[in-house]
Amino acid sequence: MGVRRQAREAAMQAIYMCDFISKWSQDDADFCFEHFDVAKAARSYGLLLTKGVVENLSKIDSKLTVASENWSLSRMGRVDRAILRVAAYEILFLEDIPVNVGINEAIEIAKRFGSEESANFVNGVLDRVASNRGERPLKIEVEKMQVAAAERGDNDNLQVETLVAVAKAKSSHEVTE
Repeated sequence: MGVRRQAREAAMQAIYMCDFISKWSQDDADFCFEHFDVAKAARSYGLLLTKGVVENLSKIDSKLTVASENWSLSRMGRVDRAILRVAAYEILFLEDIPVNVGINEAIEIAKRFGSEESANFVNGVLDRVASNRGERPLKIEVEKMQVAAAERGDNDNLQVETLVAVAKAKSSHEVTE
């Protein structure tokens, strides 16, 4: 098993523990790394993931709530919820991790730690998180183009530029799916 997988699993277990005891401080998450056998090589990335989830919990939970149609976070199993939180942090906040890698790693962890249905559930929710992730950068890009066109007084080309940006975003999204 690779170092990053070990780190993700350790982060998932720390997030599970925080959820179980209903304490969301970095100190509580760090306890897991200090008192359990986490490989030294996996520790730094695992701590990064754990810290990221703890610091961004409300944003992550909001994205997961939107993405998990007909499922509230409280209805999800704790293991699935912990896996989703760690993977959602990677997808939403760590640009150097390809989306498909984050999703595939979460699926493999769900197969190991979750129920029989966990892998499919995690895949579906994270796919929607990843799909929704692309909307914000595209909106920002279109807004920048609108401002630039207004400054140039060139609103005629704005529609063409917008369509090109949307086409590029869709084609790059299809490649990652």
